[in-house]
Amino acid sequence: MRLPGVLLLALLAGCGGSSGPSAGPAPSSSIEASTAVPDIALPADPLRDLVPRTSDLPPGLVAILAGSGPRDAHTIAGYSADPKSAGTLLTQHGFRSAYVAQYADPATGRVLSVVVSRFSTAAGATADLDADLKASTGEQIKAGVIGEKSDVRRQPLPGGKGQLVTVRFRKGATTWLVAYGASPTADPKVATDLATTLASRA
Repeated sequence: MRLPGVLLLALLAGCGGSSGPSAGPAPSSSIEASTAVPDIALPADPLRDLVPRTSDLPPGLVAILAGSGPRDAHTIAGYSADPKSAGTLLTQHGFRSAYVAQYADPATGRVLSVVVSRFSTAAGATADLDADLKASTGEQIKAGVIGEKSDVRRQPLPGGKGQLVTVRFRKGATTWLVAYGASPTADPKVATDLATTLASRA
């Protein structure tokens, strides 16, 4: 299972919102004001169009360039509680490539991580999503189906500072994880609206 908490802890550390590990980029060097930059260009990749654009984001959230870009299977497996097993499953499921996009609001501490993964076949993507859903925890939130299969959950943020909403979904040979963290509460609609927008582009 790939854990959104790992990504979000890095983001929170970079934005001063958590005492977690300081793996995240410092906001002073990596976050550009959305008023000065109409559309922050994320690193180029075939999957880049499947993560949020600046115009898709709620006001205040901006891209963290240092935390975004193409990722290989080793990096994606590293987001798991058991990287070795996760890497094996990714290989079995026909993993081809992935893209991570991270966003933050320095003023409020809200954070957003989006991971899009491409597999060789729809069957492989289905198997990978099913494995993630089987291991998912938290309160299941009722929502309409996004893509061809989806799951929405809410749980406390790591460290107990706010809430984390995750939306996992699949369309064709591609899966997404949208993880939105906010304090004191995280509105599931923020994450589901973004997920619906991304699914419409696939």
